[in-house]
Amino acid sequence: MGAAVAAASGRKDGMSRPRLFLPAAEWAGRVPLRGQARHKLVQVLRLEAGGEVEVFDGEGRACRAELERDGQGWFLRLGPARQQGERRRRVRLGLALSKGRKPELVVRMATEVGVSTLEPFLARRSVARPPAERWRQRRRRWQAIVREAARQSGRSRLPEVGELRDFAGMLEQAGRSLALILQPGAEHTLPELLAREPGRECLLLLGPEGGFQDDEIEQARGAGFLEAGLPLPVLRAETAAVVAAALACMG
Repeated sequence: MGAAVAAASGRKDGMSRPRLFLPAAEWAGRVPLRGQARHKLVQVLRLEAGGEVEVFDGEGRACRAELERDGQGWFLRLGPARQQGERRRRVRLGLALSKGRKPELVVRMATEVGVSTLEPFLARRSVARPPAERWRQRRRRWQAIVREAARQSGRSRLPEVGELRDFAGMLEQAGRSLALILQPGAEHTLPELLAREPGRECLLLLGPEGGFQDDEIEQARGAGFLEAGLPLPVLRAETAAVVAAALACMG
């Protein structure tokens, strides 16, 4: 069972109902409860037969489920599914790769505030391109962080973590999106630019520590990107990234 558990949204009786991520392919009327999910629900949270769980598939579907037990083990009896909508503006976050665990904080918090996709890329001031296997491991780590953050924040859809691209390749991904690049001191702020295009999908590029170089900004302009500033002074790159993601999702 490809599931994992976290504390979840509150119930009317004030008690917390655990949330369980269950991939869409595993949904059925009665689902065996195994491994980490069973350990968390039964051993750690001490749920008994009849206990309630909130199940979601990461694609917008959720339901309540009841814990059952018989001679064959523990099961979840899934109730009627419901579709859960999210914010009207899709926000694609282009995240310049940087060293250490700082990007993981941005991945977690960007998921919590509601971004639709996380699209990593290499800027001039990024770390060197990691070997393929190391990047695959890092991407899996980000995907695990996304699942955890979605469970904890009550989101019904999991943001997709894209493949790693170079800067030129990232610029080519704008399509019909409102294409923005975060740049301190820009003439217009992010909220101002978003207000001009209410509801339009947004692709927002966030630079590494030290920001984008001048030629990268020029390259982005040539690809149709608009420079966007923040309406408040922010010094650290990861803080600016989280603030920008939140403003974009609210806009």
